Amino acid sequence: MKILLWINRVALTLLSISTGVVKLAQMEEEMVIFRAVGFSDAMTIAFGVVQLVGGLLLLPNRTTRIGAWWMVPTFLFATGVVFANGMIPFGVSSLLFPAMAALHALRWPRAADPSGAAQGTAGTR
Repeated sequence: MKILLWINRVALTLLSISTGVVKLAQMEEEMVIFRAVGFSDAMTIAFGVVQLVGGLLLLPNRTTRIGAWWMVPTFLFATGVVFANGMIPFGVSSLLFPAMAALHALRWPRAADPSGAAQGTAGTR
């Protein structure tokens, strides 16, 4: 299971960063589908920054779960944009992305407490 979680983390990180970079690079296909739902180019770029930040948060163990939770709503929103553009097969497959992020957030081990105290043992010796 540990290997599968790592594979999911790597794929999720690459996917998160690449979806943000595509918007920052203003790739025409991406800009068109977001314009179709009323996003200005600036809003699409800002959304790309949000996605990129989420992807970068996935990298360090300390913030990886935060990054995963950060990505869930961005993937859901982007999937909604895909559906709104009538891209049903891609929209259905895109539902996998927020599921991957939620799996990571729920199953990845919590980062060690920097104070050295064991988690869940506050107030006990």
